[in-house]
Amino acid sequence: MLKKFCMVLSALFILPTFALADITYSGSSTIGTGILNAGAADAFANKTGKKLSSIEIPGSGKGVKALIEGKVMVAGASRPLKPEEKKERLSSTTIGYDAVTVFVHKNNPIKNLSKEQLKGIFTGKIKNWKEVGGKNAPIVPNTEILDGKRATIEMFQEHVLDGAPHAKFKQIDLPRDQIIEVAKDENGICSVSLGLYATLPGDIKGKVKPISVNNTAPDDKNVRSGAYLISRPLNLITKGVAKGEVKEFISFMLSSEGQAIVGKNFVPVRKVK
Repeated sequence: MLKKFCMVLSALFILPTFALADITYSGSSTIGTGILNAGAADAFANKTGKKLSSIEIPGSGKGVKALIEGKVMVAGASRPLKPEEKKERLSSTTIGYDAVTVFVHKNNPIKNLSKEQLKGIFTGKIKNWKEVGGKNAPIVPNTEILDGKRATIEMFQEHVLDGAPHAKFKQIDLPRDQIIEVAKDENGICSVSLGLYATLPGDIKGKVKPISVNNTAPDDKNVRSGAYLISRPLNLITKGVAKGEVKEFISFMLSSEGQAIVGKNFVPVRKVK
């Protein structure tokens, strides 16, 4: 009787650990919205019976910080790790590639902007479309929250603005909403993940268009090769080498099934047949 009681008692303590083993994610909204919530989380759960119990998208910087502090099991970063982050012995696995893409309204005649023109627009020095070959109308940029430690803002500032600060324009919390804002304004412009554009409804996509930068289009070939100026990796980050459920999830994302999901909105690491 005592032996049976101990077995039952042990089972009571073991059961909650299955819930605790569920994977928790925080970080890049590009990865969270465009990959995890776009089919990867459900596909992994269906295949393994294990799930991502929480998917938070506060941005890459905040996600990596939460990982370092032990608040989540895996972080997403749509950029390389920074030197100070590498000191925390983090492990990074690239599951795909993305382009920070410049969007304008479909009625805007502009099809290409140079890096210098974009720098002028987003630092506030160029204020009218006629200055870059467009119509005589004010340029209406929008950005993500500038102090949100978001990878898109940081990558754009580094590669396009040469480290110069953004001018203060309308700030929008969710990147997808930036594109929606441009769809409402023929003079609008924003820089957002190309993969997030792919997740928008057709009526919104029909009102905006991605443009080339330095005469290079943000297509799969140019993003994978790095020819497009603002190409970036999509990384899953762990503390040390991934183990257990997290290792299984990362392996799934690198499998043919996982890469096919990445390839719906982004450029996969491995070519999917």
